[in-house]
Amino acid sequence: MVDLHWKSKIVNSNISPKISLSDTPIPKLLPLPTLQQPIQNDISAASSKVCTAYENYLHLPHLTKLWASNDFPNWTNEPVLKPAFHALEITFRFISTVLSDPRPYLNRREFTRRLESLATYQVQIIAMLCEDEEQNTEARGTAPVIDVNSFGNSRSYSEASFLSRLATWHKSRDAAQRILFSVEREMSRCSYTLGLGEANLAGKPILRYDAVCKPNELHALETTVVDHVENYENITLQSTHQILESWSRVSRVLLERVIDSIDCRNFVKASMDCHAVERIWKLLTEVEDLHLMIDPDDFLKLKKELGIRACGETVPFCLRSKELVEMANMCKDLKKKVPIILEVEVDLKGGPGMVEAAMKVYVEKMSEFEKVHVLQAMQAIETAMKKFFYAYSQVVAVVMGTAEANGNRFDSLTQIFLEPTYFPSLDAAKTFLGYYWDNNNN
Repeated sequence: MVDLHWKSKIVNSNISPKISLSDTPIPKLLPLPTLQQPIQNDISAASSKVCTAYENYLHLPHLTKLWASNDFPNWTNEPVLKPAFHALEITFRFISTVLSDPRPYLNRREFTRRLESLATYQVQIIAMLCEDEEQNTEARGTAPVIDVNSFGNSRSYSEASFLSRLATWHKSRDAAQRILFSVEREMSRCSYTLGLGEANLAGKPILRYDAVCKPNELHALETTVVDHVENYENITLQSTHQILESWSRVSRVLLERVIDSIDCRNFVKASMDCHAVERIWKLLTEVEDLHLMIDPDDFLKLKKELGIRACGETVPFCLRSKELVEMANMCKDLKKKVPIILEVEVDLKGGPGMVEAAMKVYVEKMSEFEKVHVLQAMQAIETAMKKFFYAYSQVVAVVMGTAEANGNRFDSLTQIFLEPTYFPSLDAAKTFLGYYWDNNNN
């Protein structure tokens, strides 16, 4: 049995206590490494003027209105799934754009494969969110669905989704069928299906996709002057970042739910939403990788035409997204919820109480495994988030050259993925447990 109280002695270090057994002596340990404290600064967005220009370029004011519409007040998952469906619809439209691009030098085959993979990944996350909804007794059965038998001779799937157009066009028919197969497969564990034209072999109820997503309103967003820039990479840049913005909104709503769940001690629900956020960070990495498919010369011309490199701007392009910055800061702030999960008060003098409590949770996992799950999920978010910002800096170097990626404007990104862990208590607990088991002969 592990005694989780600190020893009165400190072994060869001014910070590192030992873990002891109640009956068995512990061999002498090597000095423990110094544990760094995390940087406390929040991630800052670009200037207000630059952020506004970015938002207008992506039609974000109009997208935000669509996300905020509350057409099904009893359905708790609407604020989460609506922007997710919008991102999926933009991906379908993006596939059509790539396949109809007249440039002979475009790597159309690989570009289409990447977009198919991106669509499939989005379907996986949507299916996971729908499955998790079934686990919540308050949300179960609130989704707006229609019985498949009520359609009669009419179409039992979405008429407005761009996927239905892809399924009838000879250039995109195969890609559309593969996406539909993925919808059928991923939604197999849910009580209803999306109604995008998948086979629905189980005859499950069908989501009112057109009423939730409103594809016609999404695709009819008014154009701006920059939409008419005679550069095909303009559509690529715009679509890519609209997908990113949509999923950033999904993640922000999920993080708000995580905070509420932790405050209510519902750690099972909190861990499920945390893992969804982790997957979204990984999805956003795939989204940014689409920039690797653009033509370098065409994109650099577009960069000049759009004035992407604003005069005096000192932050990278991705931090013009207020949604992404807010999402990142909310992920960092999850560290403030660790004391609530461990049921301890923060010791302003830096005492070992938090570390002791974390070690106790890890060891006595049979009775408190829900806490272990949510703590692990929070650290998984940190890992995925840092990977995203590191990968973004590498993508920028490939697309625009290392001179662009190595400038002062990328110091903020370097700080994000190189700074110490956001959860030093959990890090210390695992470090000390590792030292204990390494030196325990029993």
